[in-house]
Amino acid sequence: MRFANPEFLLLFLLFLLPLLKSKGSNACGAFVVFPRGVIFEKERRSLKAYLHEILKILKYIALALIIIALARPQEGRNFEESNERGIDIMIALDISRSMLSLDFSPLNRLEVAKNAAVEFIKERKYDRLGLVLFAGMAFTQSPLTTDKESLLEFVKKVSVEDIKIDGTAIGSAIVTSVNRLKESRTKEKVLILITDGNNNMGEVDPVTASKIAENYGVKIYTIGVGSIEGAVYEVNDVFFGKRLVRDNREKLNEDIPKQIAANTGGMYFRVTDTQSFKDAMKQIDNLEKEDIKIRKFTNYDELYKNFVLAVLILMFFVAMLENTWLRKLP
Repeated sequence: MRFANPEFLLLFLLFLLPLLKSKGSNACGAFVVFPRGVIFEKERRSLKAYLHEILKILKYIALALIIIALARPQEGRNFEESNERGIDIMIALDISRSMLSLDFSPLNRLEVAKNAAVEFIKERKYDRLGLVLFAGMAFTQSPLTTDKESLLEFVKKVSVEDIKIDGTAIGSAIVTSVNRLKESRTKEKVLILITDGNNNMGEVDPVTASKIAENYGVKIYTIGVGSIEGAVYEVNDVFFGKRLVRDNREKLNEDIPKQIAANTGGMYFRVTDTQSFKDAMKQIDNLEKEDIKIRKFTNYDELYKNFVLAVLILMFFVAMLENTWLRKLP
């Protein structure tokens, strides 16, 4: 809080005048000296007498509030305004059934990917971000937006149950994402493609799709999730109970994501555990930083009205008592 007219606070010096006056009168000395002991028995003061003293104090408080109101107290609220736009980023997330693989036990691939995406989104303060989900087909879950809270809710609710056709349509995911980015006017357009499988669905070849992305100035960072040896699932064995088994048919093909990244000037990351996934997203975050010019300013709200209202209520209370119960008889 600050005061717009702090010079009015000097009026508080007026409260020292009665004190100075009393000191001055004492300096003259006492002409009558009373002997020790009790000469006059103190008269018991009534409740009304005490209340009259309290009313005097309330009047001083009202005067103090008036002085504060004259000084115009103000409360500041800080704002930030960016002069330049950030980066437009689409996240394409594989939600095929193989993303339920327990490579990252106790979490599956999809849960680890979602957690890493959430942390990444929270770090991108001035950027627009969007979300594309894909399996056998691709669809836009969220277009580019600055509403981070809504986007985070979308990411947290992602499930393999959202898919209609299983599979891995990497080319379709790239094309769908590029369609959202191609009209962007930002200096940088980025696609983060997260997948755990080989392209086996869709009408567009991933390499061809990456060349389309390159034509529109979209840089693609690809993240290969899980093992090149296949997915890991939990099964109920009749003899051994619950145990983990590996499905060698669902292997990560690293050649395609590497080529996609190379074609667009991006990078490929292979992640095999939770920490390496976080490190990959952090590295992308550091690589794609845009210098944003930020103007900080403060907007001040006037608070003197609150003090004026307090004075009015206080003086009304004092006047009501003085003219009713505490009214002095002539």
